[in-house]
Amino acid sequence: MPRGPSLPDVAAAKLREARRLVRLQRSFDAERVAEDAKVLFERCEDAGGVASAKYLLVEAALLEERIEEARQVATEELAAAEKAKDGLREVAMLRALLLVSLAEGKPLDALELAAKAEAVLLKAAAATPNPQAAGELLLQVAQSHMAQGTTAAQQAALNAALQAVDHFSRAAEGQAGPFEADAWRAVLNARVVLGKFEDGIRAAEAAMVICVDCGDEVGQALCLLNISQAHLARGLPLKAKKAAEKALGQFQEQNSDLLAAEALDVLIQALVGQEQRKDALQRAKQELSAFLSSGDKWATPRMRGCLVKALMNMDKKKEALAEAERALESAQSLKSLRAMNEAMKPVAILNIQLGKVDKAKDLADELLRMSKQLGDLDGEAVATQLICKAVQERGVFEEKAALEREAEDLIIELKKAMTDRDGPRFKEVLEKCYENENVFTEDVEEIIGPVILTDPDGLYEFFLNNQPEKWKIDRADDRKFDAAQQFDRRLLYYVFRLGAMGYGPGFRLVKTDFRLGEPGQSSKAVGTLNLMENCPDWEERTAWHPGLLDCVLQVGAARVMTNDLQYKAKIETEEHRTVAT
Repeated sequence: MPRGPSLPDVAAAKLREARRLVRLQRSFDAERVAEDAKVLFERCEDAGGVASAKYLLVEAALLEERIEEARQVATEELAAAEKAKDGLREVAMLRALLLVSLAEGKPLDALELAAKAEAVLLKAAAATPNPQAAGELLLQVAQSHMAQGTTAAQQAALNAALQAVDHFSRAAEGQAGPFEADAWRAVLNARVVLGKFEDGIRAAEAAMVICVDCGDEVGQALCLLNISQAHLARGLPLKAKKAAEKALGQFQEQNSDLLAAEALDVLIQALVGQEQRKDALQRAKQELSAFLSSGDKWATPRMRGCLVKALMNMDKKKEALAEAERALESAQSLKSLRAMNEAMKPVAILNIQLGKVDKAKDLADELLRMSKQLGDLDGEAVATQLICKAVQERGVFEEKAALEREAEDLIIELKKAMTDRDGPRFKEVLEKCYENENVFTEDVEEIIGPVILTDPDGLYEFFLNNQPEKWKIDRADDRKFDAAQQFDRRLLYYVFRLGAMGYGPGFRLVKTDFRLGEPGQSSKAVGTLNLMENCPDWEERTAWHPGLLDCVLQVGAARVMTNDLQYKAKIETEEHRTVAT
């Protein structure tokens, strides 16, 4: 009978699966499989295997920001490795502590640990060269340099990544394939940051070839994600969209909600870059709805963040703020500092845009504190800009509110003067109203309208007799008011259909239709036209829309419409505001 796989083979397979799950950012599954691998390696008395499993446990813990737990695992294993004088185990745990430092936002501490690991590795390599271990260390050195954010550090990251590629190319065949692809992806990211887009894409192509050759499906999806991000940074939304859609589909097939959310974010930005804002909003809502039924809670803030971006680009600020606050609540429930830091930015921005400057200032202050704690230089810059913007807008809103209060007081005073028939006071206040740009006709009409209805003729005469000299109205030139009859738009299109004019949805754009005077050629017709609520983006950008042009002629039908198609209410309209068709 054929024998089953040996215990070491099962442990190695578990280790490979745990590594795959870590790359997919599936922390819970990765931790469970890595723990199984550790137990099996302990049964085999394979100290190196145990160290590799613990390294993956550290990575899984850091995905959920359990920093102290990760530090404890790495520190204990490092002490055991030093006691056993096992150089490769020691290097692995120094690399694990390096990841802990990066998670804390301390890239310089990470580089110090990398230097220690390099010294230990050089000593161990004197007996047995290990290009695989050297490549993995250099890959993390590149990651540490990238986290610094300066141009010099980005160049250092590129150099380290290229050296990692060289080491992996000299590793044992079949051992370093995915790692070499990861190194090429690091080259891509560094080159994109440095503005070397064409060179970066060539690095991505090299990574993709390696992933296809070794059957690394996770690596292929990661390559597509990085390529989409590079195209987006280059300002090529169409190419970014194509790559992001492929990456999104592959991550969903591999049940990686976190990376799927990252790909969706690129896709939404790419659609917006193509002026397909409605498509972006629809896609964001669709993906979030499907995700919420069974998605990873750690991906919830990211997925909601995609919808927030789509809503903001549609200028739906209130809806965007509500969704951004939900994303922030999700991040707070996870107690994830990074997720809260990311989710808080749009909440602060939207509060400023909606005039809630005090709340925005408080959020920006908290954002600055968290960014400093995380060592997030970009976050610090954003928070500082938001604080300055909130302070500036507070002054603008306070000034605007004062002017609006002044305008409201003037209108109320005008109403009192009219009610009391106080001519001199009415004339004085009315002159101030004319000169105040914050006093609007509709606001005046709303407040003094009920007063005028008590004595229309008398108060009209009072109005004419008490005009400010500068704004005096000539009685002879005074405009009279006329009654306009409004027609039901649905019945209007029904009549058109009876007359064999069956307009489609894109040509039924009349919202209101009025007639001044009795039916006939001497009457006048006016109306309002609007595009459909769900019209394609191109229609909004068309200067002379065919449907609107056609509807201008449709409005004229009111001139000969019979009165049985009108609304019961009559709308008072100033004659000088009408436009004859």
